[in-house]
This record gives sequence, C-alpha cells and structure tokens, in this order.
Amino acid sequence: MSTPDVPPAAESSAPIILGPTLELGWQLFKRSLTRCLPISLLAVLIGQLPAVYLLQSADRGPLWLLLNVLAAFAGLALWLLIMQRQYTLLHGRGSTLGSDVGQVLRALPRALAVLVVTVLLICAASLLLVAPGVYLLIALWPALTLTVCEGRGVRESVDGSLQLVRGRWGVAAGAWVITLIAVFGVVMLGMGAGLLLIEWQLVTGLAVGTLVSALIPGLIGALFPPLVIAFGLALHARLRATTQPFSSASNSA
Repeated sequence: MSTPDVPPAAESSAPIILGPTLELGWQLFKRSLTRCLPISLLAVLIGQLPAVYLLQSADRGPLWLLLNVLAAFAGLALWLLIMQRQYTLLHGRGSTLGSDVGQVLRALPRALAVLVVTVLLICAASLLLVAPGVYLLIALWPALTLTVCEGRGVRESVDGSLQLVRGRWGVAAGAWVITLIAVFGVVMLGMGAGLLLIEWQLVTGLAVGTLVSALIPGLIGALFPPLVIAFGLALHARLRATTQPFSSASNSA
C-alpha cells in the first residue's frame, strides 16, 4: 500500500501551505479507514455503555460513574491507537496491531498528563484574556502526537508543540477550522441518516430494526475520530518538515 506524500526534511525552508496540508490529511484518512474504522467503531460503542446502563436502570450511582470513567479511559486509548496506526502509515513504517497497542499503552500515562497540562494552560490563559486561550488551543494541538508517536515526555511535548506552531499559527488555525467544519459535516450526516430512518418508518409503516437504527448512525459517527486525527497528523508532518529539530525525545515527564 502506498503512503501519503510527506514532505522531506530537506524542505525545511519551504513555507507551509494550507491546501496541501489538508490534502495530505484527507489522503491519510481515506487510506487508513480499513485499519482504523473498526477501532473507531469500538470507541463509539464503548462510549455508549453509560447511556445504555442508564436506560436500563435509571441509576446514577457509583456503578454508572465507574462506567463513565472506564469508558473515558478506553475511548482515549482507542483514539490514541488510531493516531498511532495512522502515524505509522503516514510515515511508511511497518507495524502490527500488537506493536501499536503496546506503544499506546506505554504512552497512555504521559498522554493523560499532557491532556491535563494543556487543559490547565488553556483555561488559565482564557481567564486572563480570550486571545491567549485561543492561541494555546491551536498551538498545543500537536502535543499528543509528540507524546504518543514520538515518545516524548510531558514538558518536552508541550514545549515542542509551541515551537512547532510558532510563526505558523495562522496555518494551524486554518487547519483546525477546516477540521471543525468537517466534523460538523459528519455530525449532520449522522443526524440526517437518523431522520431518514424515522421518515422511512413513518411513510412505509415498516419498522427498521433497532440494530439497523443504531448501526447506521454509529458507522457514520465512527468516521469522526479518524478524520480529526488524520488532519492533526498531516499538520504535524508539515510542521515537522519546516522546523529545525528540537531536543531529543524523552520518556520522562
């Protein structure tokens, strides 16, 4: 299988152009669907477990809270697994599902720490002024990729992300906005599929099975994680190719 065209490091003086970056992300999304869609669908199903439990028991007790925590951790791990699988495909590196799972499990504690740090930084900046919070929201986008896929520590991932985006924040913001628009399109597609199923039942009087009613919107919703992650990885690849190497990878926080 051919891999999307990643700009070589020799092009380090070339400016980043938004169009090719988005094209790279779109190509990565399409070529990674076969290896990532089942993982994404599993993440969607696990995310629905607390809601299913609540429908069955109407109890918001400790078990429901535990299910929410477990679903959140499992969902994050599956998102990171999609990222790792797309990253190896993007850079033409051979990998197996087992090796990718191992990489994600080793990186999971650091990824959680990076998420906490980035959220705290964005919130703290937003309390001062809106503009710094918005800046950090975009500038810290590549931090998880540095943590999971490059094996960097927490501080190095945050610092490295800021360094990657420095001077190219506008392009990163453009990619982020386009990603939001794409996500909105996927959400609308899922809602449209649900409404069409309801209309079908009203017009024909034929009941659509519960499994079918849940499966179609679920499949559409499962397109969301690989799409978002692919655009983020494409941006990371372009930024990496136009940035001087920073300090060596570190697995320590």
